[in-house]
Parts: sequence; C-alpha cells; structure tokens
Amino acid sequence: MFKIQCLLLLAALSEGLARSWDIAVTTGNQLEFYSNNTKTYSEGVQFKDLTALAYDAVHNMLLFADKQNDNASIFSYYLATKKNQALVRRRSYENIHGLAFDPVKGMLFWTDTIDRSIYWISMKPGSTNDLYGNLLITMDDEIPRAIAVDSCRGYIYWTNTNIMKPTIERARFNGTEREVLIDSDIYMPVSIAIDQMTKKIYWADDKEGIHYSIESADLDGKNRKTLLVGTNHRPTALTISKDSVYWVDLDYRTIWRLPKNPPKDAEPIKYIEFTNKMPFGIAANYPIQEQISGHGECENLANLSQNNSAINDSFNVPTDVGLFCVHGTKVNGRSICKCKPGYTGERCDISVCQNYCLQGDCSFTTEGQPKCRCKTGFSGTRCEIDVCQGHCLNHGTCSLDNTSQAVCQCIGDYEGSRCEKLKIVTTTTETVTTIASHESAVPACNCTFEQKEPEPLPKQLEDQEVLNNSRPLPSPSNSVSQMVDEIIPTCDGGWDSVKDSMILALSILVGVLFLLCVYLLTKILQLKKRPRIKKRIIVNKNVTPMTARPDQCEITIENCCNMNICETPCFEPRSTIRPSLLNSKPGKEEKKNLIANMELPDDPY
Repeated sequence: MFKIQCLLLLAALSEGLARSWDIAVTTGNQLEFYSNNTKTYSEGVQFKDLTALAYDAVHNMLLFADKQNDNASIFSYYLATKKNQALVRRRSYENIHGLAFDPVKGMLFWTDTIDRSIYWISMKPGSTNDLYGNLLITMDDEIPRAIAVDSCRGYIYWTNTNIMKPTIERARFNGTEREVLIDSDIYMPVSIAIDQMTKKIYWADDKEGIHYSIESADLDGKNRKTLLVGTNHRPTALTISKDSVYWVDLDYRTIWRLPKNPPKDAEPIKYIEFTNKMPFGIAANYPIQEQISGHGECENLANLSQNNSAINDSFNVPTDVGLFCVHGTKVNGRSICKCKPGYTGERCDISVCQNYCLQGDCSFTTEGQPKCRCKTGFSGTRCEIDVCQGHCLNHGTCSLDNTSQAVCQCIGDYEGSRCEKLKIVTTTTETVTTIASHESAVPACNCTFEQKEPEPLPKQLEDQEVLNNSRPLPSPSNSVSQMVDEIIPTCDGGWDSVKDSMILALSILVGVLFLLCVYLLTKILQLKKRPRIKKRIIVNKNVTPMTARPDQCEITIENCCNMNICETPCFEPRSTIRPSLLNSKPGKEEKKNLIANMELPDDPY
C-alpha cells in the first residue's frame, strides 16, 4: 500500500513539474525553463555547450546535444528525477543540428551536417546500439539539418539546407519511401516541427539576405501557406504549442511567438529576450492528449501515453571516452590532463606560442614561457614594433643599415638623423658683415633664397615632434666657421635663373617703352611749329563788307591747300546778281564770270 502511494505521489509530482513550464531553451551550458515569459528554473552544472533540443511528452524527457563534452554528444534529461544520461558516444568530427524522438518505437533520430547523414538509436529496454549511432540515410548533395517525427503515421521529416537545391523531405523510420515534399520557393529551411492536432508541418526559412519566413503545409506538402514574412531575423530553431509557433532568432537573441492562424499583416511578439547568452534549441510543453484528441491514426500513441511505457536508461558510455591529452598525460583517477611546458587547455592542445609573436619565431623557456626572436626591422617583447614606423620625419625615407638600425634619407630642406632639422640658408646683413670681417677668404655671393614652411607632421609622430622642439636649431650666434659652412654651399655663381631672368626681361621692356615715348614727344613738338594759313574769298567785288550784308557768304578757309574753288559752298542771291549773269548760259560761262569778279585781298603775309 505504501509503495502504491509513493508511485502515485511520484506521478503527481511528475505531472505537476511537467505543467510548471511552457518553453525550454538551451543556452550556453544551461537548460532553462520559462512560464509566462518568466524563468522558473534551470539545470546545467555538468554541461558545456548545448545546442539541439527535443521533448518527449510521453516520458516527460528532454533530449539535447552538447558539442563540447569530452565523452558523449547526446544526452537525455528526466524532468521528474532531474537525472541526465549520456546516450551517444562523441565522434571526432560532427555537428548535430537536429534531434527528434518517437515514443511509440522508442527511436531517437538526429542529423549530422558534416557527415551529411541521419543516424538513429533505439531506446527500448534490451536494445543494442552502436555507441556512435546507427546510420539510417547518407546523402551526397543534400545537407540535412532539422528533423521531426510523425509518430502517428511512422514518418521522419527533415530539411535540406543546400542553397543550390534546398528541399523538405520525408521517409519511413527504416529509410524507405523517401520523397521530396517541397522544393520550390524555398532558400534555407533551418527548422521544422509537426503538429498532430492540425496535421500540418511548420518550418522557418532563412531567406536570402535579411529576409525570412514562417510557413506551413499539410503533411504531404500540399496546401502551402505563408504565416509571416519579415526581415532582420536569423531563425535557427522552431517549435509548436497548442496555439502558437515559437522560434529562436540569433540576431536579436530573442524568442518570438506567432499565432498558428495569424491575421493579415500580423507582427511577431517578443516572448523572451537574452542579453548575455545566446539561445539555440527550443521545445514547447505540448501534452500528447491535446495533440491526438479525436485522431484515430494516433491510437498507438494514445495507448502508450496511458500506459506510460518504460525506456532504456542503462546506456553505458565510458566517462573518459574522448578525453585525450595532446601534449600531456592523464591524471590517474581523474578526467584531467597534466600538460607539458609550453601547452595549456583542458586537453593540452593550446600552445602558449599561438599568435604570440607577431613578426618573429616563438620558442619556450625552461619554465614554459614564450620567447620571441624577431625578424629584421622589428623589436619588442612580441615583435610588434616596426623600427622604421614613425622614425623618419618630414617624409623622409627609412631603411636599415648593416646593423639593422634605422637610417633616414631626407628630402627637401631637411637634415638630421631623423630629418628633424630645417636647413639654414638665409642670412641677415649683420651676419654677412660679421663673416666678412672674420674670414676674408669667403667670396661675396648675391644669393637668393625662399624659405619654406616645414610641412605638418603626421598625427602618429607628435611625440617625435615634441622631442625635436626640445633641440634648438642653429642660430646666427653660432661660430663663424659653422655659418660659413652653411652659407657657402648655397651660393651658385650669384645668378638666379628664374628671378634674375624675369628682372632682366622687365628692364628691357621698360627701356623700349621709354624710347618710344621720347620719339612720339618729338613728333608732337615739330607739328606745333608749322604756320596756320588763313585765306578769305570775296565772291562779289565792290560790295559792302560782310558785317553790313549778312546775306552774303564769307568763308575763312584753313589749310586752303585741301580745298578748290569748286568745293566753295558760297552763292550770290538772285536779287544782287547782274542781269547779264542771269541771262548767261550755265556751266563754264557762269564759272568764268564768277572768277572774273573775284577780288583777292592783300596777302597778310
């Protein structure tokens, strides 16, 4: 009687625990459980890096993959007893992305994207399996990722994420009757789930670029429907509950929720947001009774749920399987490695010289510390310093001499070991006078020089500029011999080919213009000395002066050489013309009469 009560109490506790969470998530080394957007509890003391996740509602069991465990890759976790069990031995190279469990036959399926295969093991009591799993389907061009199980009809569904030819396919539990359900208008189906209540499959498609979609179809791939099309999400896992679809978004580190039958232009709801952790796998607490109610095809699953059949919990995966020390030895009785000098890490697989010396060769000291031997032109503890970087100032060229020391080749008006000094070329009158008085052998030069402003230094050389400012440049107060050495080489025959040539050309032009002005002035003075000749012509003689007879014409002609008598615009009124002239013939006779009557006055000259 007492045992029966204990069993009933355990069953009630298990049922209550199963109802205490809505969503389970794998994140880092933790299994986290949430109810109404709030974390209820977590588990993960012995885990490392959890990825794929699946839930068996019949046995109240979670199945997940740990890609960093030394011994096994797939584990089970019983929610009632909080006991975990290693199920599959770890391979050297594998990448498990999808898990699915069929409680009717007790078969666990998973996908390996590196091996491009689907594996399985039986969890029935008394079954025997390969510790690494049994191969079900191997593929050549396809890349299987997500996987789901239809326990009522005996199918497994998986997604192929080869973007050259992506598909959603299904096959029987034994790998037969393989068929492609969807192969059009699809890019990268990253996750898939089956809902027995609606007899539909749901999947998340990570479209090209920033786009994604949540879609559904019948179990045979027909009646396809798009529930949501969005951007800037990177879905990685998807699960189904009674009313909603949940998926994990790696970009926002968020779990989103969407109704199964969303209205038009519906937006997803942010369900859980992670700040410091990255979620990966997800599973919903979806009781079997709610899924299979009223479906005759799921009779076996309904009977199994009522009888609560047992599964195998005696998998024997050795605890030190997969633990090997690359550069070290195992510690007796413990699953840890003792590393040789120069190596570290759990498996002694990390060298202390890894990425230590940037420009040189690395070696170990007797204490296991890294030591660098730098290449020519580099220095520093990690050979991180380029001896030529920032050494030569003012655009000087740096090179290495025979002793690997930096040597600068200066350009322009700079000199010095680092091209930090400006050459002194110009001199004042006082300085030249002083030099001449002290050194008579120095030739006098008529030199010209245009001092250039030093170019600004790059920003990274500000420290070197501060150093330069602390060193004063030579001044006129230096010794006479030093000034002579600096001045004499700048004199080149006293002739500036540019400036002096321009001055000479301008001087010649000014001289020519001056001579032209003198010539023009002389011509003007000569023209002013010539006399002005005035001539008075009286048309009719024996007449009163012009002042008494205003109707007569009197013209004073200047420069009479340029006018003849025919061009004289004078005339005699008809009232004063003699009758003999009025009756005379026009033309030559009239002209003769006019000339005969002309009276030339006395020449005033």
